[in-house]
Amino acid sequence: MDAVEASTVVHAPPAEVFAYIRDFSGTEVYSDHVDAVRQYGDGGPGTDYRITVSWWKLSYTAEQRVTDLVENERIDWRSTDGVRATGSWLLDPLEDGEATELRLRIEFDPESMRGGRVTRLLPLDALVDRLAPVVARESETVVAGMVADIEGERRPVDIEVHRVPDLA
Repeated sequence: MDAVEASTVVHAPPAEVFAYIRDFSGTEVYSDHVDAVRQYGDGGPGTDYRITVSWWKLSYTAEQRVTDLVENERIDWRSTDGVRATGSWLLDPLEDGEATELRLRIEFDPESMRGGRVTRLLPLDALVDRLAPVVARESETVVAGMVADIEGERRPVDIEVHRVPDLA
């Protein structure tokens, strides 16, 4: 399994950040490449999300299900569309509870992406090389939009991204 983790600081208490993340629908307004986010459920365990993204000649709908949550601390999910992936939104209070470190951790099996419609156009390694800068830019755009909605005004957002290949 590979893992990617991105984190930033949001200047709002964990409860506000948690409520926003739990109702993740509507974030397509932040990105040129996210076409739709559809939520089926209340954001708790069993809620399904379908996130449609497009770039270049590619379009893909990721399907995810919330598997567990701990109020104001974490939301866990797994993919349900054939790509083997799990993830968590993790919230840690900072500065006497008035700010939150928000982390998104995703663990995935890159081999589970082979053989699909996308990897027939390009080899998986070439696809990852082309998509990495787009994903990084779009992540910053989406997170900046989320932070502006939560905090009430737009500001530069620092995002740290870490990739851990071959996580056992």
